[in-house]
Amino acid sequence: MKKFLTILLIGLAISSTIFANGQKEADAKDDTITIGFAVSTLSNDFFVMMKDGGDAKASELGIEIVTLDAQDSSEKQANQVSDLINKKVDLIILNPVDSDACITSVYAANDAGIPVITVTRMSNDGEVVQHLDIDNKEAGALIAEQMIKDFPNGCKVAVLEGIPGASSTNDRSEGFVVGTKGTAIEIVVSLSANYSREEGATVMEDILQGHPELEAVYAHNDEMALGAARAIYAAGLTDQIKVYGVDAVDDAIAAIRANEMQATVQQQPGLQMGMAIQSAFDYLNGKTVESRINIPLKLLTKDNI
Repeated sequence: MKKFLTILLIGLAISSTIFANGQKEADAKDDTITIGFAVSTLSNDFFVMMKDGGDAKASELGIEIVTLDAQDSSEKQANQVSDLINKKVDLIILNPVDSDACITSVYAANDAGIPVITVTRMSNDGEVVQHLDIDNKEAGALIAEQMIKDFPNGCKVAVLEGIPGASSTNDRSEGFVVGTKGTAIEIVVSLSANYSREEGATVMEDILQGHPELEAVYAHNDEMALGAARAIYAAGLTDQIKVYGVDAVDDAIAAIRANEMQATVQQQPGLQMGMAIQSAFDYLNGKTVESRINIPLKLLTKDNI
């Protein structure tokens, strides 16, 4: 009988320990912050660098991050944000495909009581805790300043625009237009290539056929600039046409070194997302965060890479 009671007590002790340990693990899991990152596309190196920077910061802070790639589809992104809301993530970091199309998603997160932080592109309405970005007008102005130096007597330039309606597209256009106002730099054509390298190449091929006088290309991001540079190289016009971009992705740096691009603007996407994760962590722990953070910019040319 004593032996039976001893075994029973040992069994109860083990069961209690297992239950307590399981409860601790469950409590720890419940305390883990889960952040959803709805990104416009991971086919662009810029956003891959952004994701990597966010993952590193999340690991440092013990945060779980769920990344969903919209593949540049506003409809797909809306569905993905709905999934994040249904999963009851603690906060959503949103990189909108389109600044207008994302408004419904921001409203839905607001209604669900899930805070939203936007990166790179803002939402044109809805409640957002913080927006992290560069000054996109400044990016356009920096390219304008460099182009004026490279072409003191003016030039004919083509502009490859980003996604229509995106705040970055509008601001990078405005910064460049204002920066070249009153100079002999003339925009002869301005077309969207949707921030895509392949579309940049295709659009550039068409532009080259219609504008043989072209001397420069300003692309709103490096992906389009690299596509344009490829088309220009294929046409044997690399020495005639200078290409400028924004983002400073690795391929663009290599293209500048190879004289296939003239300049780009560095905006540190990994730092931007790392700061967004830190802001999310602080906000969810009751701290006040700034409503807007601008990431410092730097113009890169062959001379200062």
